[in-house]
Amino acid sequence: MKRLCLLRHAKSDWGDPVKDDFDRPLNARGAKAADFMAGFIANSPFRPDTILCSAAARAIETCAPLAARLGETVPIFYRDELYHAMPEVMLDEIRHAPDHTQTLLVIAHNPGLVLLAMALAEDPDEATALRIAHGVPTGGFIVFEFDIERWDDVVEGKGRSVFFGRPRDLMAEENG
Repeated sequence: MKRLCLLRHAKSDWGDPVKDDFDRPLNARGAKAADFMAGFIANSPFRPDTILCSAAARAIETCAPLAARLGETVPIFYRDELYHAMPEVMLDEIRHAPDHTQTLLVIAHNPGLVLLAMALAEDPDEATALRIAHGVPTGGFIVFEFDIERWDDVVEGKGRSVFFGRPRDLMAEENG
């Protein structure tokens, strides 16, 4: 069995209108959400063995607190191809992940991330389908499980959706 986790980058800063989209950093709220999600993911059953991350600044900054918590034993591959990638490009990157990886985390962008989630889902429950269909918010985290041995065997419509979380909801749960 393989587990695929999808994480949308946290909220980015739009304060500098001349900054190229690729170079936009996280804003303060995004940095807080990235740090929270890093703790959540690192301490969850969804802790990744390998990370594929968009090379855009906001994705790298979303990954940084998680990388610090996971340590150097978890390889991170920063991929230009994941910047605003559509599902077929993301699937190609996923299918090239090392097969010794059991839990793979992909940090990327909408709209491709939500389109990929919709394509992968195998009969999601109604609540999860609606959440995915309405978009994966910044910092949103979705987990799929696949009955496969190799990442090359990931196919659309065969992923069991086992978790969907948003930073705001997860923070509220933690604070009781």
